[in-house]
Parts: sequence; structure tokens; C-alpha cells
Amino acid sequence: MPYKPSPALQKWRSDRANRLDELVAVHGKVVGGRRGRQYATEQLNHALFVALAGEFQGYCRELHDLGVFAFTDGLASPGDPRLVNARSAYIRPRKLSTGNASPTALSNDFKMFQMSFWPAIKAMYPAKSSPWNDFLANLNEARNAIAHRDETKLAAVTDPLTLATFKRWRSTLNGIASGIDKVVGAYLQDTLGKSW
Repeated sequence: MPYKPSPALQKWRSDRANRLDELVAVHGKVVGGRRGRQYATEQLNHALFVALAGEFQGYCRELHDLGVFAFTDGLASPGDPRLVNARSAYIRPRKLSTGNASPTALSNDFKMFQMSFWPAIKAMYPAKSSPWNDFLANLNEARNAIAHRDETKLAAVTDPLTLATFKRWRSTLNGIASGIDKVVGAYLQDTLGKSW
């Protein structure tokens, strides 16, 4: 069966993208094209990175939900407590519900489906797997440094947290989201005979 983007990826490209676009528009109105390190600009830049990490985490959580639904579909009729319990068993321990979309959280959460997440990514995207893993680790380090106001960790972020970096990181996440979507969809198709 040919690949079809998941509803989670469609939402990443629409609703989630629109929310990020709204923040970029606010940034443009406040900064007005001025360059420099004004305090308000720095705070807006930080908000962009926290929102970017949050929207990506939401995408990953929704993609995991689709896996849960695929694995539990047909176990019982809708509304049956057994179906609710089966789905809850996948969702309750999920790291993506309580923490960042880190490489470890993704690996642990998709392992619930007996999926070797990063090896599956590497099999489909051999040249991108390691850079994507490193990128997600860096994104979440930056997000945590901002959210927890850790000046030492903020100083250690290798890329300047500017609008230009945000746009570059967002583009990278678009590629990662599309890649993850294809890998998870292929795994579900191979394992269950269906994806979403």
C-alpha cells in the first residue's frame, strides 16, 4: 500500500504550522525588522524555540496515539472498558505525555509496539538517523535551558537562538517529522497490515 501521511503529520503541517506562523508574525511586528539584541527580541526568540519543541512533542504524541489505535483496533467494540484499558496501558507510561520529544523518549514510547525506533529510522534514512538524533537532543537542551532559565545551559547552546536559527531548525523538524511518519507508517503496515 502506498504511503499516506498520517493525520498527525497533516496537523503538524497545518494547525501546528499555523500556530508557529502566528508567533513569527508577532515577532515581526514587535521587532519591525530591526536588528540587535533587544531584551524583548530575546524573549520572543526564546518563546519561538519553546513553542517549536512543544509543537513537535505534540506531533510525536499524536503519532504515538495513532499507533495505539492501530494496535488496539478490533480488540473490543468502542466504549468497551477492555478497549479503554488496553489503550490506557500504552498511553499511561508514555514519556511523550510528561517530557520532551527526546531521542530516548521516542525510542522508549515506540518500543511499546515492539518497534526498534532508531534502528528503523536508520534503516530507511541511513545518512539522516544520527544527525536527526543529535538535532533532537540539541533542540530539547535548548528548550529546557530556556524553560528552566538555566543561564549556564543557555550559554552552552551552540547555535544563536535567533529568528534565522528558528527557521532553520523548523525546516529540519519538518524533515524529521516527515521521516518519522514514513517509518512508523511502514512499521505499522508491515506489522499489522494497516497504518492509519
